[in-house]
Amino acid sequence: MEFDIKEKVTVLPGAIGVIIVMLAILFAGDSAVIGNMLIIGIFISVVPYFIYRYSRYAWLKGIERQFPNFIRDLADSKRSGMTLENAIKMASKTNYGKLTAEIQTMSNKLSWGVPFLRVLEIFEKKIKGSISITEVLHILKESYKSGGNVVATLDSAAANMNMLREAEEERRNVTSQHVMVTYGIFLLFLGIVVVIIYIFVPMMTTVSLGDSGSMGSDEFSASFSNPCADTILPFPCGLFELTCTMFEVDPYGVGCYYVSLFFYVLLIQGICSGLIAGQLGENSPVAGAKHSLIMVSIVLFIFIFLAKLGTFPS
Repeated sequence: MEFDIKEKVTVLPGAIGVIIVMLAILFAGDSAVIGNMLIIGIFISVVPYFIYRYSRYAWLKGIERQFPNFIRDLADSKRSGMTLENAIKMASKTNYGKLTAEIQTMSNKLSWGVPFLRVLEIFEKKIKGSISITEVLHILKESYKSGGNVVATLDSAAANMNMLREAEEERRNVTSQHVMVTYGIFLLFLGIVVVIIYIFVPMMTTVSLGDSGSMGSDEFSASFSNPCADTILPFPCGLFELTCTMFEVDPYGVGCYYVSLFFYVLLIQGICSGLIAGQLGENSPVAGAKHSLIMVSIVLFIFIFLAKLGTFPS
């Protein structure tokens, strides 16, 4: 069975990640090692797919930036009396950035005798996901089949794409500050979480371990115990216990519950904030994958660094 690029970057890293985790479970007796291998396995499984999605998104954006110039050159060549087939062959000698390779491929197919409409259909499948280019190709095919004024159609399509690109750039400039605000809110919340872990969690730990009679009642002391101390639920308590072992925190203490809870809250916020930043900045959640990876990496770095210092409360 042959795999395309998308399947390779989805299936193969996922299989490698699962193998790493299984080897850690079978041969590593330390829960901390298993937890670290679990994080590494998740990163190996997920990061390549996000990189692939973002690289394809950047590739499509590069083609969209140059496509109006290509359409305008086709219109000029058609206006001079060339056929569209010859116009594409002529355009293949011009540098259009990321679009150049695709135009050269179209030119080669036309040289091999592939029909013009079939060449456009093949190109349309390759750039699936770009709404603006797909619409222009539909208009071009209909104009070519009906024998209409192809030059006017191409000029109008190029002008409309340029207007959309300018509007998109203006929107990106306006919303770039909102992306920075998203990062600021995330970092502020991260700082608040660290303060809570190092100031309020030790206070709760002290109360829970102190003399309950001095506090007035046993119920008050019990309210600060670890909610997972007396349960065997695999989720989230089992996950929290594994996380605490990885961060070298007592898995049965009060600090374990809150350190793990805030750790996963930060991961969820980092992923969601990154996707929102991509939607705000580039009008695509896929573009937010890089922001999500940055925020998640910051959380992992901070927590692993603090764990190595051995300062997490138990």
